[in-house]
Amino acid sequence: MISLKINDISVTVPNGTTILDAAGEAGIFIPVLCKHPDLPPFRTIELSEFVFQGNKKFENDPGATMEDVKGCGICIVEVDGLENPVPSCQTPVEDGMVINTETLKIKKKRQENLSVKLTDHPHACLTCAQREGCIPMTGDCPGNVISDERCCPLLGNCELQRIVEYVGLSPETSRYQFKDLPRITDDPFFIRDYNLCIACGRCVRVCQAVKGVNAMGAVIYEGMFTVGTVNGPLLDNAECKYCGSCIEACPTGALRDKDKPRLKTEKEVVPCKYGCPGEVDIHLYVRLIEAGRYEEAGEVISLKLPIPSVLGKVCFHPCESECRRGDLSENLCGREEPISIRQLKDFIMDCVDHKHSDTAVLETGKKIAVIGSGPAGLTASYFLELKGHEVIVFEKENEIGGMLKYGIPRFRLPEKTLEKDIDNILRSGVRIMTGTEFGKDITFESLKNNGFDAVFIAAGLSKNKKLPVEIEESLTVFDGLTFLHKASEGSFSEDYFSSSEIVIIGGGNAAVDAARTAIRLNRGKVSIVSLEKREEMPAYKWETKEADEEGILILNEWGIKSIEDNSGRKRITLIKCVSVYDQNGNFSPEYDENQTDIIDCDSIVICIGQDADLSFLKDHSSLIHNGTIRVNNETLETDMKGVFAGGDIVSGPASVIEAVAAGRKAASGIDRYVGGDGVIDKDYTFDIPADQEIGREEGFSHLERKTCEIEPAEDRKKDFRAVEITYPEETAREEAHRCLKCDLRTYLQSNPDPPEKYIEFLMKKIENVPEEAGVIQLLSEVKEITVIKGSENIRSLLIEMLESGKEAEYFIYELDPMFTKRESELIQQHLQKHGSMPEGDDDLDDLF
Repeated sequence: MISLKINDISVTVPNGTTILDAAGEAGIFIPVLCKHPDLPPFRTIELSEFVFQGNKKFENDPGATMEDVKGCGICIVEVDGLENPVPSCQTPVEDGMVINTETLKIKKKRQENLSVKLTDHPHACLTCAQREGCIPMTGDCPGNVISDERCCPLLGNCELQRIVEYVGLSPETSRYQFKDLPRITDDPFFIRDYNLCIACGRCVRVCQAVKGVNAMGAVIYEGMFTVGTVNGPLLDNAECKYCGSCIEACPTGALRDKDKPRLKTEKEVVPCKYGCPGEVDIHLYVRLIEAGRYEEAGEVISLKLPIPSVLGKVCFHPCESECRRGDLSENLCGREEPISIRQLKDFIMDCVDHKHSDTAVLETGKKIAVIGSGPAGLTASYFLELKGHEVIVFEKENEIGGMLKYGIPRFRLPEKTLEKDIDNILRSGVRIMTGTEFGKDITFESLKNNGFDAVFIAAGLSKNKKLPVEIEESLTVFDGLTFLHKASEGSFSEDYFSSSEIVIIGGGNAAVDAARTAIRLNRGKVSIVSLEKREEMPAYKWETKEADEEGILILNEWGIKSIEDNSGRKRITLIKCVSVYDQNGNFSPEYDENQTDIIDCDSIVICIGQDADLSFLKDHSSLIHNGTIRVNNETLETDMKGVFAGGDIVSGPASVIEAVAAGRKAASGIDRYVGGDGVIDKDYTFDIPADQEIGREEGFSHLERKTCEIEPAEDRKKDFRAVEITYPEETAREEAHRCLKCDLRTYLQSNPDPPEKYIEFLMKKIENVPEEAGVIQLLSEVKEITVIKGSENIRSLLIEMLESGKEAEYFIYELDPMFTKRESELIQQHLQKHGSMPEGDDDLDDLF
């Protein structure tokens, strides 16, 4: 261990520690630019043979090495016994060292070194009196700075700006001269503006040493350290993997995100996770699959989703719409190919057994009733059981699952997949009472009388919408829910629809499911009649594509004028639909009465949507709003104390994953209601992998999406076998490998921000202020500025104010020989930010 003093503070650190790190251990701030906590030293950069800035190629000077390049010189400090300052980032500590980091000599030298960097970087905005609220690069500049000499959109959120404000700008700093260097906007995701580069090399180091991609390189060209892309002008030429780490490391706007100057929140950086209603750490389980860590990948999914196997089959994967790999593929290859997130979930849940937590839970003594065993009800009951509550689910059907059981055909959701998830939920301790109808067998009152503390209504949508045409009573016409329910139960005899013609009316997923079910029961002709144009159909595009493959005829832009008997068959008169929605996007179909057609068929199934059956609320009509139950959006509690509701019965028709999200929210709200903390998620049992190295790989950005195989149409439509074939292991890992690993940039650290420059307004502090020209600001206890004043001798001014009894808690100062000008600028800044001068001060004239 080495003992030394830094700013009169005794410090003990291991041998080999740099002065910079030793100061950090003691809580002493030293400004840096080249240095970054996750990057190796500046001189470790491996120089390239050549790099590109746009189309301009820069070759390395013959024999040039990194030893020919000076660092930024911002982190210099004084060491007793040494004539010249030393770079704290490179200098190792020695026993007995006495170091000073903030002497006047050091401050001036840092300003000089910084001015060298700023000569090649726009800086007019950094000292502009009106920079508060300014949007650089846009509109007219109140300071009349021409556009090319302004700062970038990072102003106000820029590391270099914070360093300039801390170190100060030397009055001798030269005016920036625009060099018209390449500003590259053709790359996906990122902007590269070499006019803003300060040659710190952080982008090169993170790409070389941390990521191992080597897309960014550096040369010494005509004696100057120069960065750029290797192989060619674009990131794609350089085999970039678009991880965004160079953006994270850059201290200026030279490298920045296109979406906004700097992505900051996890939601911005990892959009797939926040596109998932179930809040699953998608990026994490995809990375674990690539690494072959399947049990852990399954844990990531199962901890958030009680029905993960089901969702592997039927989730409509909104996360994939947010996946940045899809944007990259579209930009570079002209095809939108996001990561196959749902199919990877299906792979992992097919090869691992997810189990409920074995952690012993303290029973709370609270009883919760859940109405309905669909995805919302199962989800809420699972999480509430794990919180220690006694949960009983009441299901009116004879089997568990709600629409998962009776509304989704087995060729999309195999029976064994649904049973796997239900068995896991039952193992957690949840009890389910089937054949029990709410409003008939049980009521709010009976539940209350039996000691239930809260009720969650998740009964879904069980009523079919009616077709607005008259249908003769003698005609047998199925509604969609009844048809799918009977098919699920096996109620139709083998020859019930034998070789008949069936017409499905509707354009949504239920209609396509019914049509695909019908062709498996029928083996005859099946048609779908839809109001919408093909591209407007609410059904998922992959579903209609598979329906086409199975020989189902889809008739678009037709409405139903009448349904009549035709000698034992059924005759449908069609009318041309010219528009489905009005100008405001509301459902309001219009028809052309002159365009009609006729279809004769044997069976009709009407699938035009579902409504909630709210008959059980006939004595509580205040809970109903527009055909659904009204709830508090944050807790899902209704106006009836202790009664919660969620899923389709609240939202209207939605997806399985959205129902799961509602169940999660309800579980949290109910847990808080009965006295819990509302935290339903548990920590992972493993360490999250955060290895930053991703390696260089030729053609990575052009890797094609791995599609799942599906059963041939002619074979699959003969029965209810699963249409989609789960990924084999090798394919799953190859698909997971396509992930851009957007989240890894969030693990990169940042340099510490400069400390606040507020100094206590005490004589012992004032005595350290130089006797030079500048501007002082006095601040109140809450750091509100009360005085701004310039002087030829700021120490004397501060002493005078202190001795005169001036009320202040803090002060800050800037050295500036042109103090009257700087005083005016600071006053203008204050006025622009606050709109007026501070009140309650007798010396407000000092501010002017």
